[in-house]
Amino acid sequence: MNLRNLPLRLLLLPLSLSAATAAAGDDFGIWTGISAEKKINRKFSAEAGIDFRAEQQLKSAARWNASIGIGYKPLKWLRMGAGYSYIYDRSPQESKVNYNKTGTRRNGYNVDHGFWRSKHRLYFNITGKIDAGRFTFSLRERYMYTHHMKADCIRDRYRDPLQGGYNGPTYTWNGEQFMNFEQVDNPRKAKNVHYLRSRLQMSYNIRHCPLEPFVSYEFSNDLSNALHLDKTRLMAGSDWKINKKHTLSVAYVYQNGADDDASNDIHVIDIGYKFKF
Repeated sequence: MNLRNLPLRLLLLPLSLSAATAAAGDDFGIWTGISAEKKINRKFSAEAGIDFRAEQQLKSAARWNASIGIGYKPLKWLRMGAGYSYIYDRSPQESKVNYNKTGTRRNGYNVDHGFWRSKHRLYFNITGKIDAGRFTFSLRERYMYTHHMKADCIRDRYRDPLQGGYNGPTYTWNGEQFMNFEQVDNPRKAKNVHYLRSRLQMSYNIRHCPLEPFVSYEFSNDLSNALHLDKTRLMAGSDWKINKKHTLSVAYVYQNGADDDASNDIHVIDIGYKFKF
């Protein structure tokens, strides 16, 4: 094995994993982020970042995000942080079967158009880590409060499947014809959500190598619903420390489930760049 090519191979591994697994029928996307961190003193630091996501097989922009925060490191193994994020994301088109009033017979579909919505998020996290040889193990607990602004949405209503002898206009959805159709406003109300996100991570410091591979597993629990598990996220990738100020990160992400940030299973290539002042 040519060790000179090891950094490149480790960086390309997440891309290979994502391409191989996205064929399973789930969604596929690319998440990108740029962030900067400024060390204030030995214990405090400030940071800011911008993120962009493209999903739905890369056919649609899915999210813009801007954040600011502050970090506090009272001990070598302990770090705390808090911050604010402005999120502007898109909920994709959603189709649901409609039943009659008794719920015994399918009568058509309700199709909600995709829409954009602003969100304001406050977060607080605490991270502990331990070193074991060249391995580092960490646990991060993050509380998130998110306020969803109200948003406009349009709903298409397809009703009454086509019957024999009908000669009027027809409307097609999901390969089926219906005799009635109407388009109505379906505004989304403002709401507040509370989540606890827990992340376990393991990284490995390769001797005399600028790359540090890692794997992490994160799960999101809804604090408003008895800590119900809504979403899990598996990530495998590598950080490339170009020098003391510049770090590039590339990872494969598999996200399963739905919470206030996601509505489907998705395979992702995650690319991030961080600059330290």
